[in-house]
Amino acid sequence: MKGRAIAAVLAALTVFGAAPSASARHLAEEYIERVHRERRERLEEEARDARLREQAETRRRAAEEWERRDAERRAVKNQEDEEDVDEELEEEEQNGARGEREARTTEERRQIEAQEEEARERERQTEETEKHQPAEAEQKAVEEVKRAAESEQKTAGEAKRQPETTTEEADVTTGESFLQQLLRRARERTQGVAAALEGKPSLHVVKEYPMKLLHAEFVDTGGTLLFSDSPEYVRQPGVLYTDVVKGDARVFYYHLNDTKKKYKVAVVLESVDGQYAVVRVTRRATAAPSTDYFKVGKGLQQAYFSDEHGTEKMYIASEERRLLLEEMDKTILNPGELVSGMVDFTASAPVRVTVLCYPANKNPLKYVDEAEVLPADEHRLRGTFIGMDRVIRLESYDPEDDGVACVVLVDGERDKYHAGVDATDGSLVTNVGNYGMLYRIEASSRYRAKYFLSPMGGAFAGALRIEAGASGTKLVNVPDGRVYYFGENSFHPPLGKENTTTLPTSAELSELGTYRAKPPIFFEFSPPGASNLPVLLILAPEDLKTEEGKGKS
Repeated sequence: MKGRAIAAVLAALTVFGAAPSASARHLAEEYIERVHRERRERLEEEARDARLREQAETRRRAAEEWERRDAERRAVKNQEDEEDVDEELEEEEQNGARGEREARTTEERRQIEAQEEEARERERQTEETEKHQPAEAEQKAVEEVKRAAESEQKTAGEAKRQPETTTEEADVTTGESFLQQLLRRARERTQGVAAALEGKPSLHVVKEYPMKLLHAEFVDTGGTLLFSDSPEYVRQPGVLYTDVVKGDARVFYYHLNDTKKKYKVAVVLESVDGQYAVVRVTRRATAAPSTDYFKVGKGLQQAYFSDEHGTEKMYIASEERRLLLEEMDKTILNPGELVSGMVDFTASAPVRVTVLCYPANKNPLKYVDEAEVLPADEHRLRGTFIGMDRVIRLESYDPEDDGVACVVLVDGERDKYHAGVDATDGSLVTNVGNYGMLYRIEASSRYRAKYFLSPMGGAFAGALRIEAGASGTKLVNVPDGRVYYFGENSFHPPLGKENTTTLPTSAELSELGTYRAKPPIFFEFSPPGASNLPVLLILAPEDLKTEEGKGKS
């Protein structure tokens, strides 16, 4: 095309009497090049104008959509404000009742303290008297105990008071004085009040209820999960797990120092293929090492689901290594201690992620070169899993028609275990327990409803993050208060293929709260390390009756 244009220009010069010299040919080429350049610039300008018009149209449509949604939000907010007024009135009534209960509890504590102080004073007086007449004082104490026992027995009835009378007589034979009994009883009452104030034991329903299994849609989404829990009991330093990722990712590790030496566990990042990488940490949680495994598992969940997450950014040059979190190199893992961490990040280019156990006096960035990949244990709980988040959408719940309802979490049947690959040897693996996965559960209800979590497999300790619309977000411990874990004695009947089961009185419950019907409630949940699975998320009418049970502190 360009050659024909140049030939045409040279022909025109020949017609007008100009010799087609080299300079003429050069001028022709410059002319043609300028024509083409001007044409390209004109086409680029037209394309740029078209893009600008398209962007303006997109912004216009976006603005219209925003105005439409804003109008809908305002309408919803106005409706919620009206509902808030009703809720505030209800809460004021509840707060008034709660204030009365707290006042009564405070008065009881004051009375108990006064009784205890009076008992101490009486004991001091008795001890002073016994210095001069020990035999007489002892005899009086025994007689007083007997009179108290007889009085109590006559007042309450022989059938009901017989066990307590037997106990008091046993106390006499062991030499416990009446004043000592008063002190002991006062102390027990004081401890009971303190336990009621500081801890919330698990709940039980007052009777068995039929329970519907709600239909749920499960969708795996998000980036890549790197899971490191094998070997769980680490008996020598080395590489616990390693693989290369790009984009959104999460690393979850859970390891115990099963040696007599001090070690550290860290996550090392290294750029690959000579590429420069930008890594942005978006969510992070590490649990302090401990021999209390429930403390580690629950502490990690509490940190991960808190709102105290700032974005951190690091730059990794070609063939450079960095720690995912700098404080990892400052944490000592003593013999017998467990350590765990859960960190979300995004990598702009491929990076190698290595979970490393190394001697406390070594540099982890250098120790990677000499560390060998440790073989997995028999459970093989490690690997790379595509889709690190699981979204669960529950069918709409109607307290009037459905009664008590539930959804089963992490049972391997209704809620499937995630399948992946162990990048260290290429074998297929299964994340039994879905550890490290972030669950986002959407629940909607026709009316206000109560929500509970109930263990099915044994002792459980964790935390959830709840988004409740206009009520905001909050962190809920499971269980809450002084009771640290629960579920050892929680029994559920086997779940068959039917869509109904039973909520028995033997099931232990931890209350997650009571929430309005709209908008939907979102629960963020992740299976905590050290806890037993599966668990039930239970939805119940607002007037469901429960009573306090026993829990572990």
